[in-house]
Amino acid sequence: MGNTKIIPCGFGPVLVLVLLAGVVGGLGQWWADGGSQAVQLARCGALLAEAWEAALVEEVLFRGVLLWACLSWAIRCNKRHLKCAASVDRAADHRIVPVSTRFAVVASSLVFGLMHLIPDGSLIASGADTVVVVAQAILKVAQSTLFGAVMALLVVRSPYGSRPLPQWALSLVAPVIAHGLFDLLFWGPLLLTGGVLPSTYLTGNAADLVPLVITTVLLAWAVKSC
Repeated sequence: MGNTKIIPCGFGPVLVLVLLAGVVGGLGQWWADGGSQAVQLARCGALLAEAWEAALVEEVLFRGVLLWACLSWAIRCNKRHLKCAASVDRAADHRIVPVSTRFAVVASSLVFGLMHLIPDGSLIASGADTVVVVAQAILKVAQSTLFGAVMALLVVRSPYGSRPLPQWALSLVAPVIAHGLFDLLFWGPLLLTGGVLPSTYLTGNAADLVPLVITTVLLAWAVKSC
């Protein structure tokens, strides 16, 4: 039968760091919004629906369609390396990532990170401090790119990641679950206490920088641990 684990070998500590980043980000948003204590359990259903819908859609688009497209393009452009990579005993070192795969992970993750700057309304909140906005933009792109890299590595390191469709789709199961849990932790504290997620990450609120810095460091640690 071979290795059919949904979560690739060695990713346990990595996912702990990702979920810890979700906790820090969620509590940080709650604190930056004023730290309301009134928990509204009636909002649990909406939180669950929004978190899992976002996780499923984003993983299918970015780790499904975009990552697959980047991998296919890179493999066509690097057939020589692909032949060498095929001779590598991955069972001996699961950390080996072929150059073509690295390109696909970085490219798809960077697009994922940049997409987080696209707002629901105005790009920058009214009256926002320019210096804070620039720092928020840099940190948000870095944070989201690193998160996307972990999700992409979950796919390419999956035992299903090298198989053809439709089996390849099973490699998306772990990222969808991890992403959904992250969003629950990241959005939960604010939404369950009556808060509203901002329409843009470029709020100009200096308090937002604290959780952004901490979560970016945690996610960078997670990527390094992959």
